[in-house]
Amino acid sequence: MGERVYVSAVVTARDGCADALERELRRVVPLVRAEAGCIRYDLHRADSGDVFLFYEIWESDAALAAHGVSAHMAAMRRATAEMVAGPTEVALWRGIDVA
Repeated sequence: MGERVYVSAVVTARDGCADALERELRRVVPLVRAEAGCIRYDLHRADSGDVFLFYEIWESDAALAAHGVSAHMAAMRRATAEMVAGPTEVALWRGIDVA
C-alpha cells in the first residue's frame, strides 16, 4: 500500500448559487465515504458563504485516482457545472513525519 494522500479541494459558487451548490455537494459525501480507500471526506463552508472546502484523506494514490473517475463524482460535476464560479482548486499533500 502507498503512503496516505491528503487533499484540499476548494469550490467557489457563482453568485446566488451557494445554497443549491451546497445541497449537491452534500449528496456526494456519503457515497465518497463508502469508497474503498477513503479515510476521511469532510465538507466545510466558509463564513463568506460562497466557498466550500473538501478535506480528504486517502489510503493511497490509487484510491484517490479511483475516486476521481467514480460515477458519482462525474454525476456531481455535471449537476454543479452551472453553479460553480470556476474550476475546483485541488491541492495534494503528503504527511511529514516529525517524530
